[in-house]
Amino acid sequence: MMKLVIRSSLILVGSIPALGHLEELSLLQLRATGLSSSEERGEPLASDNRSVFGTAFKHTKHGIVAAALGYQKCGTTMMSDTLKLHPDVIKVGAKELHYLAGPEAMFHCQRAGSAASPEEFYQDCFEGQSPMLGQALLDFTPSYGIPQYLQSFKANVEALQKKGALFRFVAVLREPAQRAVSSMGMKRKNNEGNYGNMSNEELDSELFRKLSNHELGGGASRFITDGHYVDSLEGWLQSFSKDSLLVVNNAALNDAITWRRIYKHLGLALPSDGEIEEMMTTSNSNYQALQASKYEAANTEPYKASEELMKRLRKHYVPYNKRLWKLLKVSPWW
Repeated sequence: MMKLVIRSSLILVGSIPALGHLEELSLLQLRATGLSSSEERGEPLASDNRSVFGTAFKHTKHGIVAAALGYQKCGTTMMSDTLKLHPDVIKVGAKELHYLAGPEAMFHCQRAGSAASPEEFYQDCFEGQSPMLGQALLDFTPSYGIPQYLQSFKANVEALQKKGALFRFVAVLREPAQRAVSSMGMKRKNNEGNYGNMSNEELDSELFRKLSNHELGGGASRFITDGHYVDSLEGWLQSFSKDSLLVVNNAALNDAITWRRIYKHLGLALPSDGEIEEMMTTSNSNYQALQASKYEAANTEPYKASEELMKRLRKHYVPYNKRLWKLLKVSPWW
């Protein structure tokens, strides 16, 4: 039995069930435990090597939809799985809905981006469940961070906002060379196309080829361009306020302070640090077990790129990273 640590002017005595039973307990009565009086005014969250932008958010009418701006292989699965252990996150719908990217993207809903109202949106994608005060629905779709989908994303979000839907956004960034290699390794693990039977050396050659083609103007590849975070964030911030977006460093997802900011940004009641640690441990353990089973089923191992390839990738991303740190106004995260 874990106690909820209260950090506010209200003092509540008692305990709450273990995390496995938290779904049965509503924390709507405990809203004041998560936000101080200054944070209720939406003051900015700290900016450092953990995260930038974002504000402490207070639900005033009803719950929110938390949408992640990708990016593939940056940690959205771990973030989604951890958030779903919070009692006020509604656990329905696919992790990646692709709904707000419009009909040109893959989607798991009845009508991509065409709902006439928030109610239709909830019916299409969340089994008809709408978020109540203090609650959140999740849509962690990597394609939302891709520039080609920005206009559709903006139009669909704004249409739903005009009808009363509330959105909060999160972007998770990972060192881009590691992200590119992880994305290539995922193709082999999932036995996609010709990648399933490729050796590490063959995957190296394929990623070298895609990088060279991109740099020589022979065609863009998302293996490479998904790591150009600044390109998508610049466009995104021209359409939305940075107060509504929390940009998180993937390397800080094992830090309870990072998670406190995420909960505050989404307006969710704050668990204690001990509970946050347990949720992180649980989601990470589940993720590692799932990945191990996938590698076993595919009869393969994680892809380890050569140091030569890593050096080439890191060199490619240098100018993009410089622009990124200037945009975010932080010291380099990697």
